Amino acid sequence: MSAILIIIGRVLASPLVNLFQKKLTNREVSPELIVSASYLFFVLLSIPFFVYLHPFNLPGQFWIYIILLGVFDIFGNMFLVKSLKTIDLSVFGPLNSYKPVFALLFSIFFLREIPSLMGVIGVLIIIAGSYFLGYQPGIKRSGLKQLITNKGIIYRFLAIALTAIAAVFSKKTILLSSPLITLMYWSLIGLPFSIVIFFRTKPNLKQELMHAGRHISLFIFLFLAFLGLQLFTLLTFEKVYVGYSLALFQLSAIVSVFFGFHFFKERNLKYRLIGAMVMVFGAILIAIFG
Repeated sequence: MSAILIIIGRVLASPLVNLFQKKLTNREVSPELIVSASYLFFVLLSIPFFVYLHPFNLPGQFWIYIILLGVFDIFGNMFLVKSLKTIDLSVFGPLNSYKPVFALLFSIFFLREIPSLMGVIGVLIIIAGSYFLGYQPGIKRSGLKQLITNKGIIYRFLAIALTAIAAVFSKKTILLSSPLITLMYWSLIGLPFSIVIFFRTKPNLKQELMHAGRHISLFIFLFLAFLGLQLFTLLTFEKVYVGYSLALFQLSAIVSVFFGFHFFKERNLKYRLIGAMVMVFGAILIAIFG
């Protein structure tokens, strides 16, 4: 499969996953159960591959990176679904443009890498684009103030920061194994963490499962979209540098804006589309030249 088709698949898969996650949270299915069910799906899917591939004879570094990947990604996914419960999809998607910003900040503080002028300009462009996401004509308290006072936005930024770090570990594990093996162990490590988090927040398992069972078709669509997302992500990292990959993934933001408008009748399409396009441009500057 060519890199272009893989990237297109990844750009479309991400908004689809978020679409079904938001539909489930709108129906009062808990974010913790949504994440746990997704990991369980991947574990069950991986069992035949474990039997066939016997992927146990791997370098010592792989086990370190895969554990770090699993831990950072599970908490990132939890915060991600929590944020979807409280913010519009047309805002949620474009905010992913902040992922290169967090990666850049991570490099400054932990790797002592100083960003280029284009990287700084990219950050400023993303912040400027954010204004349009929260802008509401005729309302004084809009723009950036509207965003930073929303609890869901804080969850979104936490999710972005954690998954940006996880992306680095993901690239490491793929280089030491393969996309399929990485996906298998990612789910196996994430499942127990997700179950612990679920029981700490939602102890009434029977009630939660009965309620979720009424929306089984949405779960099936979510699992299929999630499977495509993970496979396309790992295949992209295998063929394209992480920085370039993260830049190209930002195109999903524009798709999310249209999904929010079409499926949830979200307002201010024009301003949010402008904001998404501006932020995508800033993210590409950071990922490529930062």
